[in-house]
Amino acid sequence: MAARDRYTTPIECPKCKEKGVLHLSENDYPFMRKLNRKLDRIDGRFSATTQGDLAITVSCKACGHEFNT
Repeated sequence: MAARDRYTTPIECPKCKEKGVLHLSENDYPFMRKLNRKLDRIDGRFSATTQGDLAITVSCKACGHEFNT
């Protein structure tokens, strides 16, 4: 089984300035064909979904605004 890199990405709603953190993981070997990025956890008043291996769509629960990271 391949090992995974884990990292955090701070997020801020561009509309209401609510702040949070996305906790992500992905394959850590450069020879892997896909990153297989996964959203492990969200801190803050947000929900999020991954769109393929690169884009993440975030929805702010405070004001309802959606944005991409």
